[in-house]
Amino acid sequence: MRYILIIAFGIFLASCYWRRYPAEKYIIPQKYRQVISSYEAGDTLKFQDSNGNFSTFLITKIDSTLHDKRGYFINAREYKDITIAVHELANARRGYEDYYLLILNKYPDKDSATFDLNLKDFYGIDTTYPFALSKDTVTANNLRFTHYYFFRSRNYSEQKDPNSVTQIYMTDLDGIVAYRCLNGDWWTKTK
Repeated sequence: MRYILIIAFGIFLASCYWRRYPAEKYIIPQKYRQVISSYEAGDTLKFQDSNGNFSTFLITKIDSTLHDKRGYFINAREYKDITIAVHELANARRGYEDYYLLILNKYPDKDSATFDLNLKDFYGIDTTYPFALSKDTVTANNLRFTHYYFFRSRNYSEQKDPNSVTQIYMTDLDGIVAYRCLNGDWWTKTK
């Protein structure tokens, strides 16, 4: 009986190392990296609505984590991620001033990466919309932009506050260029 337990334990420990993935399995696709390439730690993102109100966000940290080792007894999943943390400077909800604006994840056992957004009360992306570049032209306040990515919030159907953020628009060159609230108000990026 003791030999069976020792053999079973040895097989368990060996299995922790058998599924090591090559480095290329952790590469986050270029289309995701390009959307966040305009951001740098210390940048201030400034948005204005049609009434002249401002909303500002300070990028506090951009971080990348590579967890490529299997756990022993816990056997944690391997991944690579890139996160962009912000501090909301104006109009922040008390207790919600600091959060991750963007989170990119790549799991080596999956072929595609995940991309997630948080902005004010916009939590997560409605994945029924594909991560596809739209070639339409949108006019929001006094800003016109084309070749953008459109994201709708995961909790869209649950949002009741007219000031809640329901849609976010991003471009490869400027990151988030505009967002729209449930009441129809646009907030556009300013210089």
